Amino acid sequence: MGASAGIWDKPERWLAAIIESSETAIMGTSFDGIITSWAGSATRMFGYTAEEAIGMSVYQLAWPGEEAKIPDLLAAVQHGERIHGFRTSRRHKDGHCVFVSLNLFPIRDERGAVVGVAKFARDMSERVREQQEQERTLAELITERKYRELTEHAPDGILEVDADGRIIIANQAAVAMFGFPHNELIGAPVEILIPHAGRSDHPGHRVEFMRIGKTRPMGQGINLNAIRKDGSEFPVEISLSPVQTGVGIVVIAVVRDVSARRSVEREVQRLQASYLAELEARQMEAERLNRLKSEFVASVSHELRTPLHTIIGFTDLLREDPQQTLTVRQGRFVENIQRDSEHLLELINDVLDLSRIEADGLTLHIEGVKLCPVLETVVTSLKSNAERKGIRIHLVCDDAIFVAADPTRLRQIVANLLNNAIKFTAPGGEIGIAVTAAHDFVTVAVKDSGIGIAEEEQTRIFDKFYQVGVTTGGVREGTGLGLAICKRLVEMQGGRIDLTSQKGIGSTFRFTLPCDSNHITS
Repeated sequence: MGASAGIWDKPERWLAAIIESSETAIMGTSFDGIITSWAGSATRMFGYTAEEAIGMSVYQLAWPGEEAKIPDLLAAVQHGERIHGFRTSRRHKDGHCVFVSLNLFPIRDERGAVVGVAKFARDMSERVREQQEQERTLAELITERKYRELTEHAPDGILEVDADGRIIIANQAAVAMFGFPHNELIGAPVEILIPHAGRSDHPGHRVEFMRIGKTRPMGQGINLNAIRKDGSEFPVEISLSPVQTGVGIVVIAVVRDVSARRSVEREVQRLQASYLAELEARQMEAERLNRLKSEFVASVSHELRTPLHTIIGFTDLLREDPQQTLTVRQGRFVENIQRDSEHLLELINDVLDLSRIEADGLTLHIEGVKLCPVLETVVTSLKSNAERKGIRIHLVCDDAIFVAADPTRLRQIVANLLNNAIKFTAPGGEIGIAVTAAHDFVTVAVKDSGIGIAEEEQTRIFDKFYQVGVTTGGVREGTGLGLAICKRLVEMQGGRIDLTSQKGIGSTFRFTLPCDSNHITS
């Protein structure tokens, strides 16, 4: 009891368990048809795992001939419409056809804007195959004139209607379904079974159906109601088959009472609405908490930076010590205070930058930037650090290259990569910075001859607070946020960043940025 009770105490786990065990496939897509989420139930229905499906176009699931319907469905949901019971065909991973009934709902953000499509698919394959088999069997019975002996035992209501719309055959299921005695049904116009709202138009529909002479199977996405003798209405599905006989065309109508199924569908829709509401509520709560976190970090960072600037300023004054009032030991203390204060200020600035990026609160000012002067400025600012370790820095850059970037954030990216290269390169080593331009993008590569990064660590190198190891000085330095910030800043400016490295040989970090459109480099 204790083990099973746990899931009841955690609504999110209970909701997830319902979703995973549901016979209804649950998935999400963007408005251009890209699959963004995929429940286990969808895997069971369509054969694709979540890893295979996410990122795939929903058009790949469409059965040939059904693709043209997808844009209209996505457009309708994007405008806020909800679509229920849309019957269509989809392709299983192994190639066979899956008949489904789709319910589509808009996913909204906290401002009410539609941001995606939630899809719930019910597998109708078995039902369709049963219906098709039943219709084929019934057609054979009609052809052989043997169906009359079997209609009395059919679970669905079966009616035969002549060209004038008169009922000439009704089985016991139809008698029980509509509540009319058998003798009142035979010879009566079929319109007595049509609700009053549609009764006057039915003769015209019946004549048109007789003229076209095309079978209409059950499950065509049409919501139909029938009426009993006592005046009560109930939902039905109807299969119509025109048959040429010696006395003219008759229509065989197979009528199925779907009251129980509609009740289940309403309950499924209620659960789906509940799930969507819960999903939206959780998303809004997550966004609220993220905003609160960012506001807290910004507030705390501001409160911490103010006294730190004061401490660093006073340590600068103490280190100048024009009257030489400090002892050597006191001078070392002052240097330690200044170094640790600057390190703490760096950490606070990194945390604040990352918080702003994650909360979409960091504004970039993109402009055409001449790249070489920026690189030269960064190299000059860090040259003293490199010289203390006897490290040589080589810069190769075409002076005609311009990029579309935020100059301040560009300097931050390059400084971070170059500073890391200096930290992890042994004394006497070399660092190279090379720039190449091709296909409207510029690539900046920072290559060092340092300690390198093990292959198993390379996948985590851009994670927050991840430090690859000790520097050449034998200690851990930095905040573990620099590369995470670099990655996000590069991506925000339309580029990408990657790494190639070999343990003990060195590392090369490369990032790309778009060329400035006013200064395209050939």
